[in-house]
Amino acid sequence: MAIEIKELIIKTTIVNRPVDKDDDSYLDKKVIKEEILAECRQLMQNILRERRER
Repeated sequence: MAIEIKELIIKTTIVNRPVDKDDDSYLDKKVIKEEILAECRQLMQNILRERRER
């Protein structure tokens, strides 16, 4: 079954961080990526659940 996403809203918060934290930057990016993917999965599950309830 194909799912069409008609609208994608991305909310962001920009935080100034010290530049000397190079070691943690990779981990930060990985954590952020996982958070975004988890949120997308949750949204898709909600959409599919709503479609099944109709």
